[in-house]
Amino acid sequence: MKKCLIIYCSYHHFNTKKLVTEISKKFYEIETLCLPINGTINLDNYEFIGFASGIYMGKPAQVLLEFIKNNSSSLQGRKVFFILTSGTNSIKYKRQFKKFLENIGCTVREGYSCKGYDTYGFFKFIGGISKGHPNRKDISNAISYCESLK
Repeated sequence: MKKCLIIYCSYHHFNTKKLVTEISKKFYEIETLCLPINGTINLDNYEFIGFASGIYMGKPAQVLLEFIKNNSSSLQGRKVFFILTSGTNSIKYKRQFKKFLENIGCTVREGYSCKGYDTYGFFKFIGGISKGHPNRKDISNAISYCESLK
């Protein structure tokens, strides 16, 4: 795999962090960066950039969206991919995020998404949804997805 950076946000149950951590163990050449950060990062040092986030109120983490907007000039024309986790794993989240990245000017590979344990809002009253996710199969599928990016 070419020099790659995955920029991610993972709060609450750290679903996305679980995926990113396992991916980085498998692929030593992938660097990871958890937002928010102090300072700047030179995105030109990477041939491939990934964005990973849980879905919060129907969107990826606001800090990730702001990072992408603030670095849009460095991302135009760049090859990017994304990984999302959510309680429902709705396909609309992938479509919306892909469109957002394309509107920035990125060349976007089809993303990967899976369920993640979710206790937001009403779900907390019923003990949450998608308990046990991401599971071993979700992690294995995420690793396979990254292998397909080579």
